[in-house]
Amino acid sequence: MSLSTDLKYFLLLTPRFEKFQRKSDYLFNVRCPLCGDSQKNKNKMRGYVFRKKNDLVYKCHNCGAGMGIGNLIKHIDSNIHREYIMERYKSGEIVSSVNKSVMFDIPAPRFGKLETPSYQNAERCDLLPEQHFCRTYLDKRQVPQELYSKLYFTSNYKKFCDEVYPNHGKDITPDARLIIPFYDEWNSLSGVSGRALTTADSKLRYVTIKTNDSPNKLIYGLDRVDFTKPVKVVEGPIDSLFLNNCLASGDSSLHVTAKYFDATEKILIFDNEPRNKEIVKLMKDAIKLGHNVVIWPDNMRGKDINEMIMGGISPDEIEEIISKNTFNGLEAQAKFIFWKKV
Repeated sequence: MSLSTDLKYFLLLTPRFEKFQRKSDYLFNVRCPLCGDSQKNKNKMRGYVFRKKNDLVYKCHNCGAGMGIGNLIKHIDSNIHREYIMERYKSGEIVSSVNKSVMFDIPAPRFGKLETPSYQNAERCDLLPEQHFCRTYLDKRQVPQELYSKLYFTSNYKKFCDEVYPNHGKDITPDARLIIPFYDEWNSLSGVSGRALTTADSKLRYVTIKTNDSPNKLIYGLDRVDFTKPVKVVEGPIDSLFLNNCLASGDSSLHVTAKYFDATEKILIFDNEPRNKEIVKLMKDAIKLGHNVVIWPDNMRGKDINEMIMGGISPDEIEEIISKNTFNGLEAQAKFIFWKKV
């Protein structure tokens, strides 16, 4: 009964939302009425109402607010809220639980996989001619062809960035680039990274922009991993495409990236650069913090996953090497001392 009551009174409020979408029977997307959502982009909708057991709950992924639907109704219209409480009371439901003014942590709703989107200023890499220089680049890097549909090519990166986020505020060169799109846990586009190709400004190998004003760090692969299983974290997005259940930090601060998600286990896989002072320091910090860290064996060739693949090591072999060389605590410290060369 409570679910039908929640739904009835929530739907009475739909005209009051600045933007409203019904995605399924018990999943709704709105512009947050609490924080006002994005002030830069009036089309942003980061508030969600969804089913939790036999109730509807609300979560905003901009301000972090989480509450029962009763409190959301109360915030928007006190008169409808009184009717809502009275109906739940008449039906014999416990009113105190739905009217409690408390903020709590609500798990994020999962929508399933979105269809690969299309853009005016970019084309999916799997639809490019086989001899196209962007596909040639992917072939050379040995990126799995089944993932080409997740990547894009643009002949004008500036136009593409203006299309996906007009308020990006960056001075972007209108050159040709491979586009790597970043999606968040809810399958919304959160950022894009343009990788320089032969016709691009190679001085700026990667140009990355956020497509929203969220304070969260951009992490590649959040839409693809299963957080109930061990999650690997590497530096580069392309590297992550070769490993199972893997995220990419986009930089070397893997232990910082690990703060932004919860998983049953996290495995940090730094690049194999024992003479790089920055990498050595970051690995040392990660080990001190108690993280599981891969310490590459001395005979491992290639500074990152992609170089290892191009050097003839299969993804399955790399997975096995990672499994056998993941350490933490005192054992990680001991292995690290022999690995580093600075």
